[in-house]
Amino acid sequence: MKIIATSVAFLPLLFLGEPVLAEEGKLPGKLNTSTVNSATQAVQRHSTDIRVKVENDGEQIIVNATFTVPAAPQLVWAVLTDFDNISRFISSIQSSKVVGRSGNDVHVSQHAIEKYAFLTISLESVRKISLTPFKKIQERMISGNMRKMEETTQLLPEGDHTRIVYQAEIIPDMWILRFIGPHFIENEARKQFQEISDEIIRRKRVLTTG
Repeated sequence: MKIIATSVAFLPLLFLGEPVLAEEGKLPGKLNTSTVNSATQAVQRHSTDIRVKVENDGEQIIVNATFTVPAAPQLVWAVLTDFDNISRFISSIQSSKVVGRSGNDVHVSQHAIEKYAFLTISLESVRKISLTPFKKIQERMISGNMRKMEETTQLLPEGDHTRIVYQAEIIPDMWILRFIGPHFIENEARKQFQEISDEIIRRKRVLTTG
């Protein structure tokens, strides 16, 4: 069975497009975006302690997650705001495109596919993303089949590492999303965060090796 819906993905799907950098900071070294590997290209996985907590009361889904990566906030930021290229390193994202930009506000259109048991759920959304460079990403759905979708991602420096703290509050309109178990959502969230961590490490190696 395939369900086609106009909605936002209920997992951390806020990462894609041309890296957004602040004037007061620069990403060390030059990153050639053409070297961004496809989702099918093998990468050496970085062992990441990803902590995810999901609450689903049948009405509202709340996701909290945190993990660290051995990279500076500037590099982490470049990956998290690479909106046009997210489908290359997040396997569930089929397409992502910046459709509008004004200062530190970005509008992003995304198409994702999630599989749950025998169901294939196609998720489409347009969201407004407000950027506080190198510190915070706030996301709000402006078009889609969700009653509410808000996400916040914070970057917290910890020595030569960066801690990523993520929170999402979702109230779906689709009945199937209301009854998907927390364990499934937790596993999907952890998978996507691991893919993000792998991409951060890959880009760090590119910068280090020139």
